[in-house]
Amino acid sequence: MKEEKENIFTIFDDILQREDKEELLNQKSKVIWMTGLSGSGKTTVAKGVERYLHSQGILNQLLDGDNIRVGISNNLSFSSDDRAENIR
Repeated sequence: MKEEKENIFTIFDDILQREDKEELLNQKSKVIWMTGLSGSGKTTVAKGVERYLHSQGILNQLLDGDNIRVGISNNLSFSSDDRAENIR
C-alpha cells in the first residue's frame, strides 16, 4: 500500500478547487499558451480567440505578455538577461 505524504502546502487547502469553479461556470478550464518571436502576431491571434470564445458564451481571460511588461515588468528591457527575467 502506498503511503500518503503530508501536505506541506496547507494554504492550498483553503483555495477553491478547479472542479468547483468548473461546476459553477458549467465549463472545463483550459490554458492556451502562444509562443513565438516578438511581433509575430501572438497578441492579434489571442484577441481573436478571446472574441470567438466570448461569442460562444465561454468565459475566458487573456493574459498578454505585453500587458505584463507594461505593469509588473516595466523596468525590464529586451536584453537577453531582461527577457529571461521577464519569463521567470
